[in-house]
Amino acid sequence: MNWITIAWPMVAATCLVMGLINLGIGLALTPRAPHLLFALSAFVVAGLSGLELALLRADSAAQFASLLRWTDVATWATVTSLAGFAWVYLRAGNKWLAVAGPVLFGAALVFDFLPGSMGSGLTYLRITGIRTVETFGGARYSVAEGVPNPWNVLPDLGILLLLAYVVDASAKLWRRGDRRRAAVVGGSATVVILAAGVHTALVDAGWVRSPYLISWSYLALMAAMGYELTADVVSAAKLTLQLEEGERRMDLASAAAGLGMWTWDIVRDSIWATKRARSLFSLSESESLNLERFTSALHPDDRDAVRSAIERSLNTERDYEIEYRAQLPDGQVRWIAARGQVERDRRGKPVLMRGAVLDTTARHRSELELQELRTQLAHAGRVTMMGQLGSALAHELSQPLGAILRNAEAGELFLQAQHPDLEELRAILADIRKDDQRAGDVIDRLRSLLKRRSIEPCAMAMSNLFSSVAALTRADAAARHVALVFDAGSDLPKVTGDVVHLQQVLLNLVMNAMDAVDGSIAGERLVVVRARQLDGHGIEVVVSDSGPGIPRDKLEAIFEPFFTTKPNGMGIGLPISRTIVEAHGGRIWAENNAKEGATFHFTIPVVEEGAKV
Repeated sequence: MNWITIAWPMVAATCLVMGLINLGIGLALTPRAPHLLFALSAFVVAGLSGLELALLRADSAAQFASLLRWTDVATWATVTSLAGFAWVYLRAGNKWLAVAGPVLFGAALVFDFLPGSMGSGLTYLRITGIRTVETFGGARYSVAEGVPNPWNVLPDLGILLLLAYVVDASAKLWRRGDRRRAAVVGGSATVVILAAGVHTALVDAGWVRSPYLISWSYLALMAAMGYELTADVVSAAKLTLQLEEGERRMDLASAAAGLGMWTWDIVRDSIWATKRARSLFSLSESESLNLERFTSALHPDDRDAVRSAIERSLNTERDYEIEYRAQLPDGQVRWIAARGQVERDRRGKPVLMRGAVLDTTARHRSELELQELRTQLAHAGRVTMMGQLGSALAHELSQPLGAILRNAEAGELFLQAQHPDLEELRAILADIRKDDQRAGDVIDRLRSLLKRRSIEPCAMAMSNLFSSVAALTRADAAARHVALVFDAGSDLPKVTGDVVHLQQVLLNLVMNAMDAVDGSIAGERLVVVRARQLDGHGIEVVVSDSGPGIPRDKLEAIFEPFFTTKPNGMGIGLPISRTIVEAHGGRIWAENNAKEGATFHFTIPVVEEGAKV
């Protein structure tokens, strides 16, 4: 065994090791192309090293010619893979130079495979013999003697073109500011191409008697890529530490904000989630997550909605945003607000979705409690209003009840006669029935208005709303000597709303208007209630009075809770009215009239065509 037997296998082993390392990196990480192309060139050079060793051991002209033919092919593969690697790794230079070199070299290979080319080829037209050369250490190797092929200049030109491309790409990369890559990778590739090309050309011309050293020259690029790989590993280690620190900071910040972070790898269907995110769904930290496992933790009624939101986000540019319930193992339900964004590859295909989740259970409970308080407050407002209407309503009830009493006394007198007049008795009973129904209507209106209930929207006509409020306020208006005018308009569409709550709003505005005109002269006390259709999809209700109006400095504050302009007012009627109107999707406001009095406006949406209420 001599140094030749050891050296070339070592070069081949080095190439194989570096090729395997870069192959693993290329298959695991992106971008893949630079590492995969370098691995390919390393494997090709490892094979080329074996062919160079076989040439050193050739013992006949025919064997040398056959090995040289495949050496040319391996050299062309090395040039091609090296050009591809330089193109994708340096990302600069003239593309046509990168392509022209391998193409010109490949075209010259035709001389190695022409019919009858045994004993001749691209390098030699004819090999005349094999000469053994002895070098230091007693090592011997074979070299060919023959007639050089003048067309062998084509591969040399191809290598020169590749050299020109690498130099041009390195210079442009240097000017861009990436000087380390330009110097290390571009410089080493230039050394490889220049050293291997010049030495091979001298050996082919017979001016230098030595083995081919193409694989040896490639070691310079191996060293450069080893340096780059080491730098990448160090950079990756630093980045890992930074990411770990950033993740700890993110966990701390998200925990302080109550947020849970998550990432869904769509391609692998794998979900990563922080400890906080997992705790919201009562999932263990070691449990593997995918989309199916995530949806199984949701409330059954919300699973389809979540899947639809995910599909909508994947198929469009819209963010993923939804609120749903998580079904916990102990039977409790937790409200979760989720939001995320989709990341796509160059082809627009979804690959990742990142987002955050937030526990909104407390907010939902607060909203329910607030709604309950609003309902109670509205009920209190109705009770207070009934207190104001009490005397007038008592008077309205006394009339039918008095009529019933008088008719009953008259009926008793008729029955005392020996031959009662049955027709007269029937008329008396009909009057009693009518007065009873009248009293019952008054009581029913009071009962419905005083009943505590949540908003139950339905389709209703404005004329029915106006007539019910008119019936409730007629007696009080007569007692106060107020001219009360209701004009429900004609051909108005039906509105969407809760009858009792809208009665409360209109009744409150009418009562306030009558309070406003109490100080006016009896013949000038006027309250007008009108309704008209808006240009949009709504009805506007207007309540005007002939009172003194609202002080300008208090006009903006009258809808604030507990603010009142009345000496004995509570300041809850108008805030309740605003809450009810806004809950119906409308708005309420007030303004002073041009001459005298004030006008309150509120809007209600009309029933949409085909809507079910």
